[in-house]
Amino acid sequence: MKKPPNNDPTPLKEAFMKLLRTKRNEAGYFKARTKLVWGKFFGKHVEDNTRDLMVRNRKLYVYVNNAALRNQLFMHREGIKKRLNDEFGEAYLEEVVIK
Repeated sequence: MKKPPNNDPTPLKEAFMKLLRTKRNEAGYFKARTKLVWGKFFGKHVEDNTRDLMVRNRKLYVYVNNAALRNQLFMHREGIKKRLNDEFGEAYLEEVVIK
């Protein structure tokens, strides 16, 4: 026998977040959140020299124009991952790849 549907009201914010974070949309959601805070967290210089940010399979790919900055970010990958996961409120990112 099937259970009757749950008719309890859910808060609008919770319903909206559930809609945004469907399996098909999840990477795009985290990419957008990352782009919003990237410059604030890592500064104008890093933001200007970042060509693209991409999230795929729980990995953040950061494409950088400047070789010296790429090396510096490569050394701080764990810190970047921790800071962004703290911002998200969950351990979503498993790895940060600098290219």
